Amino acid sequence: MPPKRKFDDNNDSDLTANETTSHENVGRLFASAKNIMVITGAGISTNAGIPDFRSKGGIYSQLGEYNLDSPEDMFHIDTFKSNPKPFYSFAKSLVSKTTWTPTRCHKFIKLLELKGKLLRNYTQNIDGLEKMSGISSSKVFQCHGSFASASCTVCKFKTSFEGIRSNLESGVVMTCPKCYEKKDGIMKPDIVFFGENVASKFDTLLLSDLKKVDFFVVIGSSLQISPVAKIIQQLPLKVPKLLVNKELLSPSISFDYCLQGDCDDIVESICKYLDWDLRIGE
Repeated sequence: MPPKRKFDDNNDSDLTANETTSHENVGRLFASAKNIMVITGAGISTNAGIPDFRSKGGIYSQLGEYNLDSPEDMFHIDTFKSNPKPFYSFAKSLVSKTTWTPTRCHKFIKLLELKGKLLRNYTQNIDGLEKMSGISSSKVFQCHGSFASASCTVCKFKTSFEGIRSNLESGVVMTCPKCYEKKDGIMKPDIVFFGENVASKFDTLLLSDLKKVDFFVVIGSSLQISPVAKIIQQLPLKVPKLLVNKELLSPSISFDYCLQGDCDDIVESICKYLDWDLRIGE
């Protein structure tokens, strides 16, 4: 039996790691925590109409028409540099949709910030819904970048999303206006492709946050992709760990508490227990 772990909440209650997870138990952790680190993945945006990557019907299952050796090749920097046309064609299906709005999960994270409990949201998503939900940029780290800007693969000339939007929406590859004639530069959205390194700022922020975190929450992520995959292994042992996800993860990834199901429904249930109004996060 795992050791009992005590949490300083108003009731001075003890919870054990093998206790049946309930929204009430988890709610008490949210009530007492002051520095919550939230890791978010594609699962928090599926209710906004944005497909995730690995589930049935997800993005990877839609890439057969591009004749790639593996689905991941669509998002590999070597593939992009050698032939950016497949990515631009695929990006058209993502960027051309303008009806996406933040989900209840996004509003929940904003609510945590408003209540002074959010240490940091490390998001794996590139959809920009964190910004749309009003979460302060200082509280969000976009681990995989975003479509908010684009840079030349050669000379690093940079432009805003509006500067590349028409090309993404049409699926036509945008060449660099500065160097293409001499160096064949191509404009690439500033999302992190496989084969690229995450900005060094990640390591700096994480090192600082690991000294402060008192509750670790993963929502809608399979934790399969670095650098986020390694965070849970670096947490202090005393920090409780919660998974909120449609599916359970590998047994090798250890959580103290798991709530399985629709992520939006789960965070709403937690808010009801806490008497928190999600509309405040709108």
